[in-house]
Amino acid sequence: MNRREALATGIATFSAFMAMTGPSIRKYHISVQLYSVRDDMKKDPVKTLSKIAEMGYREVEPASYVDHKIYGFTAPEFRKITDDFGLSVLTSHTAFKKAHWLKDKNDITDVYKKTIEDALITGQRMLVVPSFDWDKNNIEEVKKGIEAFNKMGELASNSGLEIGFHNHHQEFEIMHDGAYLYDFMLKEWDRRFISQQLDIANMSVAGVDPMVFLRKYPHYYSSIHVKDFDKNTKLSTHLGEGNLDLDTILTFAKKNTQIQYWVIEQEDYGTKTPLDAVEYDLNRFKRFGFIG
Repeated sequence: MNRREALATGIATFSAFMAMTGPSIRKYHISVQLYSVRDDMKKDPVKTLSKIAEMGYREVEPASYVDHKIYGFTAPEFRKITDDFGLSVLTSHTAFKKAHWLKDKNDITDVYKKTIEDALITGQRMLVVPSFDWDKNNIEEVKKGIEAFNKMGELASNSGLEIGFHNHHQEFEIMHDGAYLYDFMLKEWDRRFISQQLDIANMSVAGVDPMVFLRKYPHYYSSIHVKDFDKNTKLSTHLGEGNLDLDTILTFAKKNTQIQYWVIEQEDYGTKTPLDAVEYDLNRFKRFGFIG
């Protein structure tokens, strides 16, 4: 190999290394978790979505899927409403239960196959499961649940849909063999089919610094819930007014992870209305350089 060939090989190797280790995100998707305005969505979902769009949001993350209806609408109906307001639905929170898993057939039920179909109709790229229906305190049950998730994730992937898991505080309050349950889950899930939506506030409620897991598992996360919490009350608070070092967390995540979907969430509102709170949060989030 001559010097020119060696140099070319070295550059190619370095480029490949950077592609594997560094983020390759071309566009950041900013949305609001509609649980933030849950009461408004119950009263008048169409009007609420209109107001969300007027604030400047271009994406929303639904948190209501019951009997194949999204806030009372079929998937095609909900898609038309969001399209009319210029809103995209790229992620959602949708449960995956034991009842959806057919262990003997190593398959999911037709009901859940319809769930995946509806997610694709609304335009979703990532369906996020915000719960774990198996006993978290029983490691054998946890393994069964992970097996079900992995298979479900594989089937969804075949349809073009990514599956994610959204953590709460319990995954950091339950220990197995001296490690957090969340550590075990991350290592057992098949990363080809199951990715993660990191909720930094839920983790912090359990007394765990989000930076620990972002540094330890930077390539596991596709999405993040951007929210803050009050250390005294452990309630959600407005971005930048709570206990979390959002500047450090979000800057690190932007530079070192593969997170594409940044979801603003507000669960408690102080003196603001829910709609005022999510508009305030969007304006605060702009300061971190993700949007104009």
